[in-house]
Amino acid sequence: MNPTSRTLTFAAVAGVSALAATAAWYASKPSSVAGFGDVGQEFFAEFVDPTKATSLTVVDYDGDEEAAQTFSVKQNDDGLWVIPSHHNYPAEAEDRLASTATSLLGLKKTAVQSRNKDDWDLYGVVEPSENGAATSDERGTRLTLSDGSGNALVDLIMGKQVEGRDSSYYVREPEKDTTYVAQLDVDLSAKFSDWIEPDLLKINQSDIVRVVVDNYSIDEQRGTIDKKELLQFTKKDLETSGDWQLEGLDEEAEELDKSPISTIATNLDQLEIVGVRPKPEGLDDNMRVNPAVKQILQMQMQAQGYFIGGDKDGNERLYSNEGELVAGINNGVQYTLFFGEIARGTGKEIEVGLGDEAKADASKDDKEEGSEDKEDDGANEDDTSEDGPRRYLLVKADFNESLLGEKPVAPVEPAKPAILNEAAKEDAKEKSDDAAPAKEPESDDDEEDPAEPDACGADEEDADAEDEDEAKTEAEPPADEKPATEEPEADTAPQEKTDAKKPAAGEPADEKPVADAPAKDAPAADAETKPAPAAADEAATDDKPAADAKEDEKPKEPEADPKQVAQEAYDAAMGEYEAQKTAYESDLKTYEDKVKTGKEKADELSTRFAGWYYVISSDSFEKFRIERKDVVSKKETEEEKADDDAEAKDEK
Repeated sequence: MNPTSRTLTFAAVAGVSALAATAAWYASKPSSVAGFGDVGQEFFAEFVDPTKATSLTVVDYDGDEEAAQTFSVKQNDDGLWVIPSHHNYPAEAEDRLASTATSLLGLKKTAVQSRNKDDWDLYGVVEPSENGAATSDERGTRLTLSDGSGNALVDLIMGKQVEGRDSSYYVREPEKDTTYVAQLDVDLSAKFSDWIEPDLLKINQSDIVRVVVDNYSIDEQRGTIDKKELLQFTKKDLETSGDWQLEGLDEEAEELDKSPISTIATNLDQLEIVGVRPKPEGLDDNMRVNPAVKQILQMQMQAQGYFIGGDKDGNERLYSNEGELVAGINNGVQYTLFFGEIARGTGKEIEVGLGDEAKADASKDDKEEGSEDKEDDGANEDDTSEDGPRRYLLVKADFNESLLGEKPVAPVEPAKPAILNEAAKEDAKEKSDDAAPAKEPESDDDEEDPAEPDACGADEEDADAEDEDEAKTEAEPPADEKPATEEPEADTAPQEKTDAKKPAAGEPADEKPVADAPAKDAPAADAETKPAPAAADEAATDDKPAADAKEDEKPKEPEADPKQVAQEAYDAAMGEYEAQKTAYESDLKTYEDKVKTGKEKADELSTRFAGWYYVISSDSFEKFRIERKDVVSKKETEEEKADDDAEAKDEK
């Protein structure tokens, strides 16, 4: 072979080898390498506004049922959130859906796990509704968010959690083979109770002021209502802080155990529903029956333990075979609970009522066979959850004003005393007389009637008399006052005057001088104001007891004016009345506000309960079911207490 040929041969071999090596490299390249270009990219780049999501659908595989279960919630044309998979029952979904949608914004492909379809079962991303032999562990949960037009905004299958990595899951887009790893923090609950308001009654146990337990039952064979005990418990004075009291309790011989009533109140507060059913047509909010559909309604509701009968007014209404319970709230709202038959079936059947009639017929057959023991009923519930058997429940709400207590009563205005009315009439008459025009004199002659004394003259005479009295009083000083010029005593003054005057000629010398006469004619005031010492002493002695008596006597109070007394009492009564009236108006407004609020709340609840009846746990039902013997016991006498104390001491 010449050199040229040899060179060409080597070149050809080298080219073939290069092609073979390249082919081998591509053949041995890892399959995940093709997806590396997607790592870090968003799954749903066009989904940027979580508020556009108006519906959510979750499809999960139920291993017990061995079938896919679909749960959905959406916003209807009225803007209300409902659960289509559960008879369009109202959902509390707005916040939860917004949270779910927000958690999916910007969801990125963290890593590529596999491009091979055969690896789906390893990572648990098999379509949950796909037919085949895949187990529940191999199947994922499909989550779909859609807008108002039904266009998918997010559509993803979530698989198993990545070991050792929190919030990391294997995920796959439907219709695609590649399995990715993604960071997810989303609650994909398909549980009915997670998407509704589980607190059925929305009662605060401390607000309950009345509980009535009506333990009647239905005789299905005769179609009659068997009346049993009616227990009415009411808090004292309808106060939330009052003690429970039982109507008809003999307090001298009986005592009340309040714990069962408190348990009822607690259970009403915590009552939760586990299933819903649409209420049949022909049954209004007050459980009264439309006669036109009576037969159909009876057939529909009898399987759930409800029967039609007449009330005290002659109207046909619904009764329940396990009696009723009434709960009164201090805002005036009154709930009535109607307990029906046991609800049987799987979890899904309990929630939405699949096969209710068949299950109820089975329950009825059990009763006819004598299976009346409550424990046996629970033991036979192989299809129910671990919480035990369930019960059907109908609820109605209305307003009962008597729960608010006594309505404020207006105070009575005090009547005006008759004496004040007469005085008012007299005052009015005087004002009327004063207001009347004076009569004009018949003539202008100012001559006075001679028969009538001159008023002015009389006044002048009185004034003159008073002036004379004053002058006389000034001229004669009081007896207890001495004159400014000191004079001799009364017994020596006449003698001095007699000696000073000589007797007239011809008069005997031994006769008393006539000088005594002027002393007799002296002003009376001198004699009266200067009595003899003995006489003065006697007068002083006689006057002293009288003065002491006057000092001991208290001055008499003037008699009260009856009109004034009546006026003061009336004014005081009117003041008290005005205060009571102000308080009454305030209390009345508060009461009327309570009535308005209570009626609004009752209407809201009545609308909520109008279209539905429910399924509750059997445990809740048993707590509501009490009899008089459960709460009333015989009161221990003093002798029995003494005997018990003695026995206790002996035991010690």
